[in-house]
Amino acid sequence: MCLSFRKLSVLLSVPMALAGCVTGSGMSDAPQPLTLALSHSADRELTAEYRLREAVTALHFLQHLGGYRAEVWKPIDSAFRWVKEGDGERVERTDGRPFQNVTFTIFIDYRALPKSYAPFSPFSQGGALVHSGQFQACTAAPCAKPGPLPISIDAPGEIVGVEGRRTQDRDRFVSTDDGTNIFIGTLEPVNADGFVAIIDPGLPVAARQRLDLSLPRAIQDLAAIYGPLSFKPELYVSIDEEPEEGGRISTQGGTLPRQIFMHFDGENAKERVGADKPFWLDWFFAHEAAHLFQQDKSGKLVGEDRVAWMHEGGADAMAALTMVRRGAAERDYALNRKREAEAACAAGLATTPLSRASAEAKFDLHYQCGLIMWLALDQDLRTAGKDGLADLNRALFAEVRSGKPWSESQFFQLAGELGVSSSLMTAVKTLAGGNSRDAIDALDVAGKLAERSLEPE
Repeated sequence: MCLSFRKLSVLLSVPMALAGCVTGSGMSDAPQPLTLALSHSADRELTAEYRLREAVTALHFLQHLGGYRAEVWKPIDSAFRWVKEGDGERVERTDGRPFQNVTFTIFIDYRALPKSYAPFSPFSQGGALVHSGQFQACTAAPCAKPGPLPISIDAPGEIVGVEGRRTQDRDRFVSTDDGTNIFIGTLEPVNADGFVAIIDPGLPVAARQRLDLSLPRAIQDLAAIYGPLSFKPELYVSIDEEPEEGGRISTQGGTLPRQIFMHFDGENAKERVGADKPFWLDWFFAHEAAHLFQQDKSGKLVGEDRVAWMHEGGADAMAALTMVRRGAAERDYALNRKREAEAACAAGLATTPLSRASAEAKFDLHYQCGLIMWLALDQDLRTAGKDGLADLNRALFAEVRSGKPWSESQFFQLAGELGVSSSLMTAVKTLAGGNSRDAIDALDVAGKLAERSLEPE
């Protein structure tokens, strides 16, 4: 995944068709341990009511989110409080008594969160994306992985978009894994070339025109290599010029299954969209489209944070290689991105091994170092007569689809079988898990090959 513009990422969903009734995929009439009712009760307010089949003394959430919930999720009953719990948090009654429901009123606003998607991406003319993953919870600690959460959504006078459906006033579904984006609002989707889009009318015209070109081209370029996607992805682009808490400005994008999203937030948001040349938008959409192909062709969500260099660096390398084929200006941009990434990787590895980057809140190293590692592998394999990164990706996707893990060990095994040279294999393994001193030398080896990968053929 890609997060804030410091860490870009995207969501994908199936095309939405207007539905006349509430259906809800995966919903069951059997009693559920925990359910959630969301109500869009006011212009920028959501009511969230958790209902439990059996009484508990606390409801547990996987991530603490920097205190965001305690600040913004206001319990209607003042007898409840938020308590930090390791890396997560819980809500409980102040008297410790068990409960079977708890209700919050939540202000709908964008909030940049550490290593996590924002719960809301507001649109300038009303409506919002709601990330269901931030609402998933556990009925007992430790909350290592929240279970499926049945969610009902009530939005009178609006359209609810979820799981490829568009229903009037209400819908319901089951949120699982990393969750999905729920659209609540009145904007109608537009069928574009290769995707379905809901784009904020507040976005500058030039930016809208760029979007019309960037995403379809990225999807077409990657489909020519890996075959077409098995679905038509959804694109959400929103903009909100009201600054978030503390006056911060942010640009966030990401991918979830079958969805790509992008949000511009804060003062001068419109100016930031069109700043400089538009190549950063092209790179962003190529990166996010790459995540779609990773997920679709491997048949699952991929990667853990600890080895994010595989999927994030891999997506950046796929973006770089699609751009260098488009022209000299795009190639220059990709080369500059590569050189900046190599310098940032070297600076980061001087103090933190890549294997510790996520744990030490240096997630960007997975993008920066991963880009260099993948481009070096591309060049090394092409020198050996292979189809470079494309061959390695195809082999990895096929193995994961067959049931093998998306893991470093599986990746290195496939790279060796395809003929990656022993010298580069040693360098890449050192970058992935070696100590900082050895990794700097390995980066020099990989960086030279990566530079050649982006040169004109």
